Amino acid sequence: MTEQDVPFVVRRTDVRAINSVAIDGVRHELGEQRDFRRDERLSGFLPEDGRTSLAWVRLQDGQILGDHAHPTKSMIIICTGSVRLTGDTEQLVEAGDIVCVPAGRLHGFRTLTGQSFDGLSVQFEGNGLYENEAEARVTFQNSFDSPAMTSTRAALTELRAYSADRCRKHQQGQLFRLFASGKLQNDGNLRSRFFSALYTFSRCFQRMVLTRQALVIDDALRLEYAGHLAEELGHDELLSTGFGVRAPAYDPILEAASNWFVAQMYGRDEAEKIVIVHMVVEASGHVFGTAAQPIFETRAAEGSYFDVHAEADDGHACLGQEYLANLSEARLRELRAICEKAWDQMDLVHDRIAAYTLAE
Repeated sequence: MTEQDVPFVVRRTDVRAINSVAIDGVRHELGEQRDFRRDERLSGFLPEDGRTSLAWVRLQDGQILGDHAHPTKSMIIICTGSVRLTGDTEQLVEAGDIVCVPAGRLHGFRTLTGQSFDGLSVQFEGNGLYENEAEARVTFQNSFDSPAMTSTRAALTELRAYSADRCRKHQQGQLFRLFASGKLQNDGNLRSRFFSALYTFSRCFQRMVLTRQALVIDDALRLEYAGHLAEELGHDELLSTGFGVRAPAYDPILEAASNWFVAQMYGRDEAEKIVIVHMVVEASGHVFGTAAQPIFETRAAEGSYFDVHAEADDGHACLGQEYLANLSEARLRELRAICEKAWDQMDLVHDRIAAYTLAE
């Protein structure tokens, strides 16, 4: 009796992975792609008639699969995590969602720092998309782009990469070290001081998104911002009532750094506000919520302040990207400066929350 005559298991790691593919001399990153037919046992088990092709796919921690098209329809099943669908449809997709892509339609996927997804890519006819790595069945968007479009996309990619790098460094700061220390789990007084300091920033965050909504002129952005505002409204009170915060902490540096974000909503243009609110504050909120959630999950009801930020802020961090994609290369490169300043302020906010929490 052979292995094929009884049930058998092929582990994910048994299927050889590829991480990039060369198309017309240009190498494109894929994240992680494992075509089932690269494993001899799976290849022999799958039928050739009505030839279905399957592959494990993975992106994580800021990896991007650029917009591309296939000559055949494709289905991507999101198994775990979440990821941003890009291309002809822009949308956050999560575990259990199924992305159906007609033949020839542009699509791609993008993760943020700290975000990951595992999925199953399925095609229903012909070879798998990357089954033959030398003749991949894919055309990436930059194959059609003009030089100006290519340089614009490169500038936006560089801006995202810079912000992702700052976010990784942000996670090495004093507040994340405090989370990892175990002190908040074991000291009720420290938890109380932490919640009060966090409440100071949370109230400023509310004023920031309310001010932006009041001042926005662009109709499309007004609608996008309104959806974001509806999901964020009242989170300061969610923190206050959920953890018994009686009053915000007073720390002059924390007050100044938190109010910096509110002040920027008055003098900055919409591109700069998108960078500040979404690429920086919401990206910080996602990694913050993910780190804090395990510490406080036993002390709060489901849907608490930390649950909300761990689950929602990864999607919020992706808002406004279509607007940025339509800017010029020169304008995108100018946005690096405000991105740097916003991360500096966000680092300062977290450092002061940690310092206030630990102060005698």
